[in-house]
Amino acid sequence: MLGYVKPDKPDLKIKEYEIYGGYYCGICKSIARRYGQLPRLALNYDFVFLALLAAAVNSSPEHIKIERCIIHPSKKRTILYDSPEIDYAADILLLLAYYKLKDDYNDERSLKSAVGAALMKGTLNRLDRYVPEKCAYVRDRISELTRLEGEQCPSIDRSAEPFAKLMEEVFDYPGLQKEENAAGLSKLFRRIGYHLGKWIYLIDAYDDIEGDMKNKSFNPLIIQFEFDPAKETVLQFKERIRERVEQNLMLYLAEIANGCGQVKLEKNKGLIENILYFGLLRKTEEILNGGAAQAD
Repeated sequence: MLGYVKPDKPDLKIKEYEIYGGYYCGICKSIARRYGQLPRLALNYDFVFLALLAAAVNSSPEHIKIERCIIHPSKKRTILYDSPEIDYAADILLLLAYYKLKDDYNDERSLKSAVGAALMKGTLNRLDRYVPEKCAYVRDRISELTRLEGEQCPSIDRSAEPFAKLMEEVFDYPGLQKEENAAGLSKLFRRIGYHLGKWIYLIDAYDDIEGDMKNKSFNPLIIQFEFDPAKETVLQFKERIRERVEQNLMLYLAEIANGCGQVKLEKNKGLIENILYFGLLRKTEEILNGGAAQAD
Protein backbone atom coordinates (compact mmCIF):
# COMPACT_ATOMS: atom_id res chain seq x y z
CA MET A 1 0.00 0.00 0.00
CA LEU A 2 3.01 2.20 -0.45
CA GLY A 3 3.23 3.48 3.12
CA TYR A 4 -0.05 5.37 3.11
CA VAL A 5 -2.14 3.26 5.51
CA LYS A 6 -0.75 3.90 8.98
CA PRO A 7 -2.02 5.21 12.32
CA ASP A 8 -1.57 8.71 13.60
CA LYS A 9 0.92 7.87 16.36
CA PRO A 10 0.49 11.00 18.53
CA ASP A 11 -3.19 10.13 19.01
CA LEU A 12 -2.55 6.51 20.01
CA LYS A 13 -2.66 5.38 23.62
CA ILE A 14 0.51 3.65 24.85
CA LYS A 15 -1.21 0.26 25.00
CA GLU A 16 -2.62 0.70 21.50
CA TYR A 17 0.80 1.60 20.15
CA GLU A 18 2.27 -1.54 21.74
CA ILE A 19 -0.45 -3.73 20.22
CA TYR A 20 0.03 -2.11 16.80
CA GLY A 21 3.75 -2.83 17.06
CA GLY A 22 2.90 -6.37 18.14
CA TYR A 23 0.96 -6.96 14.93
CA TYR A 24 3.79 -5.47 12.86
CA CYS A 25 6.41 -7.63 14.59
CA GLY A 26 4.06 -10.60 14.32
CA ILE A 27 3.96 -10.17 10.53
CA CYS A 28 7.76 -10.04 10.50
CA LYS A 29 8.01 -13.25 12.56
CA SER A 30 5.38 -14.93 10.37
CA ILE A 31 7.39 -14.16 7.23
CA ALA A 32 10.61 -15.48 8.79
CA ARG A 33 8.96 -18.68 10.03
CA ARG A 34 7.25 -19.58 6.77
CA TYR A 35 9.42 -18.00 4.05
CA GLY A 36 12.88 -17.49 5.53
CA GLN A 37 14.92 -14.42 6.39
CA LEU A 38 15.36 -12.75 3.00
CA PRO A 39 11.66 -11.93 2.35
CA ARG A 40 11.62 -9.98 5.63
CA LEU A 41 13.30 -7.17 3.67
CA ALA A 42 9.90 -6.49 2.09
CA LEU A 43 8.39 -5.78 5.52
CA ASN A 44 6.45 -2.56 5.97
CA TYR A 45 3.41 -1.29 7.88
CA ASP A 46 1.05 -1.46 4.92
CA PHE A 47 -0.96 -4.56 5.80
CA VAL A 48 -1.09 -4.22 9.59
CA PHE A 49 -4.51 -2.62 9.05
CA LEU A 50 -5.75 -5.75 7.26
CA ALA A 51 -4.51 -7.97 10.10
CA LEU A 52 -6.08 -5.70 12.74
CA LEU A 53 -9.43 -5.62 10.97
CA ALA A 54 -9.53 -9.35 10.23
CA ALA A 55 -8.67 -10.20 13.84
CA ALA A 56 -11.16 -7.69 15.24
CA VAL A 57 -14.28 -9.64 14.31
CA ASN A 58 -13.66 -12.42 16.83
CA SER A 59 -13.12 -12.18 20.55
CA SER A 60 -10.38 -14.81 20.79
CA PRO A 61 -7.49 -13.54 22.91
CA GLU A 62 -4.22 -12.74 21.18
CA HIS A 63 -1.13 -14.82 21.87
CA ILE A 64 1.34 -12.18 23.05
CA LYS A 65 4.98 -12.53 23.99
CA ILE A 66 7.38 -9.87 25.22
CA GLU A 67 10.83 -10.54 23.81
CA ARG A 68 13.83 -9.11 22.01
CA CYS A 69 14.53 -9.56 18.32
CA ILE A 70 17.66 -9.43 16.18
CA ILE A 71 16.69 -6.10 14.59
CA HIS A 72 15.97 -4.41 17.95
CA PRO A 73 18.06 -6.31 20.53
CA SER A 74 18.26 -3.52 23.11
CA LYS A 75 14.60 -3.47 24.09
CA LYS A 76 11.94 -6.13 24.54
CA ARG A 77 8.93 -5.76 22.28
CA THR A 78 5.34 -6.95 22.17
CA ILE A 79 4.98 -9.66 19.51
CA LEU A 80 1.81 -11.52 18.47
CA TYR A 81 2.11 -15.19 17.57
CA ASP A 82 -0.12 -17.99 16.26
CA SER A 83 -2.51 -15.67 14.44
CA PRO A 84 -4.06 -16.78 11.13
CA GLU A 85 -4.96 -13.15 10.45
CA ILE A 86 -1.32 -12.11 10.78
CA ASP A 87 -0.21 -15.01 8.57
CA TYR A 88 -2.73 -13.97 5.92
CA ALA A 89 -1.65 -10.31 6.06
CA ALA A 90 1.98 -11.44 5.69
CA ASP A 91 1.06 -13.48 2.60
CA ILE A 92 -0.71 -10.55 0.96
CA LEU A 93 2.11 -8.16 1.86
CA LEU A 94 4.66 -10.40 0.13
CA LEU A 95 2.41 -10.98 -2.86
CA LEU A 96 1.95 -7.27 -3.53
CA ALA A 97 5.59 -6.51 -2.69
CA TYR A 98 6.64 -8.79 -5.54
CA TYR A 99 4.40 -7.00 -8.04
CA LYS A 100 5.49 -3.61 -6.70
CA LEU A 101 9.11 -4.53 -7.47
CA LYS A 102 8.13 -5.58 -10.98
CA ASP A 103 6.19 -2.35 -11.48
CA ASP A 104 9.15 -0.27 -10.27
CA TYR A 105 11.40 -2.06 -12.73
CA ASN A 106 8.97 -1.47 -15.60
CA ASP A 107 8.64 2.23 -14.71
CA GLU A 108 12.24 3.07 -13.87
CA ARG A 109 14.32 0.14 -15.16
CA SER A 110 15.68 -0.10 -11.62
CA LEU A 111 18.31 -2.84 -11.29
CA LYS A 112 17.58 -3.00 -7.57
CA SER A 113 13.90 -3.74 -8.26
CA ALA A 114 14.77 -6.35 -10.89
CA VAL A 115 17.07 -8.16 -8.48
CA GLY A 116 14.49 -7.94 -5.69
CA ALA A 117 11.76 -9.42 -7.90
CA ALA A 118 14.07 -12.24 -8.99
CA LEU A 119 14.96 -13.05 -5.39
CA MET A 120 11.27 -13.15 -4.46
CA LYS A 121 10.33 -15.57 -7.24
CA GLY A 122 10.66 -18.56 -4.91
CA THR A 123 8.46 -16.81 -2.35
CA LEU A 124 5.84 -16.22 -5.04
CA ASN A 125 5.85 -19.94 -5.86
CA ARG A 126 5.18 -20.76 -2.21
CA LEU A 127 2.40 -18.17 -2.05
CA ASP A 128 0.81 -19.95 -5.00
CA ARG A 129 0.51 -22.97 -2.73
CA TYR A 130 -0.69 -21.11 0.38
CA VAL A 131 -3.22 -18.69 -1.20
CA PRO A 132 -3.65 -19.88 -4.81
CA GLU A 133 -6.99 -18.18 -5.46
CA LYS A 134 -5.72 -14.80 -4.23
CA CYS A 135 -2.52 -15.16 -6.28
CA ALA A 136 -4.44 -15.93 -9.46
CA TYR A 137 -6.84 -13.04 -8.93
CA VAL A 138 -4.05 -10.56 -8.16
CA ARG A 139 -2.15 -11.70 -11.25
CA ASP A 140 -5.18 -11.06 -13.44
CA ARG A 141 -5.82 -7.61 -12.01
CA ILE A 142 -2.15 -6.63 -12.33
CA SER A 143 -2.25 -7.74 -16.00
CA GLU A 144 -5.37 -5.63 -16.51
CA LEU A 145 -3.71 -2.65 -14.87
CA THR A 146 -0.60 -3.08 -17.02
CA ARG A 147 -2.77 -3.19 -20.16
CA LEU A 148 -4.54 0.06 -19.22
CA GLU A 149 -1.21 1.74 -18.54
CA GLY A 150 0.12 0.54 -21.90
CA GLU A 151 -2.95 2.01 -23.59
CA GLN A 152 -2.36 5.32 -21.77
CA CYS A 153 -5.86 5.17 -20.30
CA PRO A 154 -7.12 8.77 -19.96
CA SER A 155 -9.51 8.06 -17.07
CA ILE A 156 -8.42 7.92 -13.43
CA ASP A 157 -11.58 5.96 -12.55
CA ARG A 158 -10.97 3.27 -15.19
CA SER A 159 -7.25 3.09 -14.34
CA ALA A 160 -7.98 2.69 -10.62
CA GLU A 161 -10.55 -0.07 -11.09
CA PRO A 162 -8.16 -3.08 -11.35
CA PHE A 163 -6.32 -2.08 -8.18
CA ALA A 164 -9.61 -1.40 -6.38
CA LYS A 165 -10.90 -4.86 -7.39
CA LEU A 166 -7.58 -6.38 -6.31
CA MET A 167 -7.91 -4.82 -2.87
CA GLU A 168 -11.55 -5.86 -2.70
CA GLU A 169 -10.47 -9.47 -3.17
CA VAL A 170 -7.53 -9.52 -0.75
CA PHE A 171 -9.63 -7.89 2.00
CA ASP A 172 -12.06 -10.80 1.72
CA TYR A 173 -10.17 -12.75 4.37
CA PRO A 174 -10.98 -16.49 4.07
CA GLY A 175 -11.22 -16.83 7.86
CA LEU A 176 -14.40 -14.74 7.83
CA GLN A 177 -16.28 -17.84 6.72
CA LYS A 178 -15.94 -19.17 10.30
CA GLU A 179 -17.75 -16.19 11.79
CA GLU A 180 -21.45 -15.56 12.31
CA ASN A 181 -23.03 -13.69 9.39
CA ALA A 182 -20.09 -14.70 7.20
CA ALA A 183 -21.74 -13.46 4.00
CA GLY A 184 -22.45 -10.04 5.50
CA LEU A 185 -18.94 -9.69 6.87
CA SER A 186 -17.42 -10.71 3.56
CA LYS A 187 -19.49 -8.08 1.76
CA LEU A 188 -18.42 -5.36 4.21
CA PHE A 189 -14.74 -6.33 4.04
CA ARG A 190 -14.87 -6.30 0.23
CA ARG A 191 -16.47 -2.87 0.30
CA ILE A 192 -13.75 -1.57 2.62
CA GLY A 193 -11.00 -3.05 0.47
CA TYR A 194 -12.47 -1.71 -2.76
CA HIS A 195 -12.68 1.90 -1.61
CA LEU A 196 -9.32 1.67 0.13
CA GLY A 197 -7.89 0.55 -3.21
CA LYS A 198 -9.48 3.55 -4.93
CA TRP A 199 -8.07 5.89 -2.29
CA ILE A 200 -4.55 4.40 -2.50
CA TYR A 201 -4.46 4.50 -6.29
CA LEU A 202 -5.62 8.12 -6.48
CA ILE A 203 -3.43 9.47 -3.69
CA ASP A 204 -0.43 7.65 -5.12
CA ALA A 205 -1.11 9.10 -8.58
CA TYR A 206 -1.30 12.63 -7.14
CA ASP A 207 1.79 12.06 -4.98
CA ASP A 208 3.78 10.79 -7.98
CA ILE A 209 2.95 13.53 -10.49
CA GLU A 210 6.40 15.16 -10.41
CA GLY A 211 8.27 11.88 -10.52
CA ASP A 212 6.10 10.46 -13.30
CA MET A 213 6.62 13.58 -15.40
CA LYS A 214 10.37 13.35 -14.90
CA ASN A 215 10.50 9.64 -15.73
CA LYS A 216 7.84 9.87 -18.46
CA SER A 217 5.88 7.21 -16.59
CA PHE A 218 2.15 6.65 -16.96
CA ASN A 219 -0.06 8.77 -14.72
CA PRO A 220 -3.78 9.02 -15.56
CA LEU A 221 -4.12 12.39 -13.81
CA ILE A 222 -1.59 13.95 -16.20
CA ILE A 223 -3.52 12.59 -19.18
CA GLN A 224 -7.08 13.15 -17.97
CA PHE A 225 -6.50 16.75 -16.92
CA GLU A 226 -4.29 17.52 -19.94
CA PHE A 227 -1.14 18.91 -18.38
CA ASP A 228 0.66 21.23 -20.80
CA PRO A 229 4.13 22.39 -19.65
CA ALA A 230 3.90 25.32 -22.06
CA LYS A 231 0.90 26.71 -20.20
CA GLU A 232 1.50 25.86 -16.53
CA THR A 233 4.05 24.59 -14.06
CA VAL A 234 3.73 21.27 -12.26
CA LEU A 235 2.72 23.06 -9.06
CA GLN A 236 0.06 25.05 -10.94
CA PHE A 237 -1.26 21.84 -12.46
CA LYS A 238 -1.46 20.13 -9.06
CA GLU A 239 -3.27 23.14 -7.62
CA ARG A 240 -5.69 23.17 -10.57
CA ILE A 241 -6.74 19.56 -10.05
CA ARG A 242 -6.44 19.49 -6.27
CA GLU A 243 -10.09 20.19 -5.43
CA ARG A 244 -11.33 17.44 -7.75
CA VAL A 245 -8.81 14.96 -6.34
CA GLU A 246 -9.65 15.93 -2.75
CA GLN A 247 -13.38 15.43 -3.32
CA ASN A 248 -12.81 11.90 -4.57
CA LEU A 249 -10.36 11.04 -1.81
CA MET A 250 -12.77 12.21 0.88
CA LEU A 251 -15.59 10.24 -0.75
CA TYR A 252 -13.49 7.07 -0.62
CA LEU A 253 -12.55 7.69 3.03
CA ALA A 254 -16.22 8.15 3.90
CA GLU A 255 -17.06 4.82 2.24
CA ILE A 256 -14.25 3.04 4.09
CA ALA A 257 -15.36 4.49 7.42
CA ASN A 258 -19.00 3.65 6.72
CA GLY A 259 -18.07 0.05 5.94
CA CYS A 260 -15.94 -0.31 9.07
CA GLY A 261 -18.70 1.30 11.12
CA GLN A 262 -20.98 -1.61 10.24
CA VAL A 263 -18.47 -4.24 11.36
CA LYS A 264 -18.89 -5.35 14.97
CA LEU A 265 -15.38 -4.96 16.36
CA GLU A 266 -14.62 -7.31 19.22
CA LYS A 267 -11.12 -5.86 19.71
CA ASN A 268 -8.64 -3.38 18.15
CA LYS A 269 -11.41 -0.79 17.91
CA GLY A 270 -9.28 2.14 19.07
CA LEU A 271 -6.47 1.27 16.66
CA ILE A 272 -8.79 0.81 13.70
CA GLU A 273 -10.61 4.06 14.40
CA ASN A 274 -7.29 5.88 14.75
CA ILE A 275 -6.20 4.69 11.30
CA LEU A 276 -9.58 5.53 9.76
CA TYR A 277 -10.25 8.92 11.30
CA PHE A 278 -6.75 10.27 11.91
CA GLY A 279 -4.09 8.32 10.01
CA LEU A 280 -5.74 8.24 6.57
CA LEU A 281 -7.07 11.77 6.88
CA ARG A 282 -3.70 13.17 7.93
CA LYS A 283 -1.98 11.36 5.07
CA THR A 284 -4.54 12.80 2.66
CA GLU A 285 -3.87 16.32 3.90
CA GLU A 286 -0.10 15.76 3.83
CA ILE A 287 -0.05 14.63 0.20
CA LEU A 288 -2.48 17.31 -0.99
CA ASN A 289 -0.37 19.94 0.74
CA GLY A 290 2.77 18.82 -1.04
CA GLY A 291 4.19 16.26 1.40
CA ALA A 292 5.35 12.82 0.46
CA ALA A 293 4.73 9.39 1.90
CA GLN A 294 7.56 8.32 4.14
CA ALA A 295 9.17 5.00 3.43
CA ASP A 296 9.14 2.52 6.29
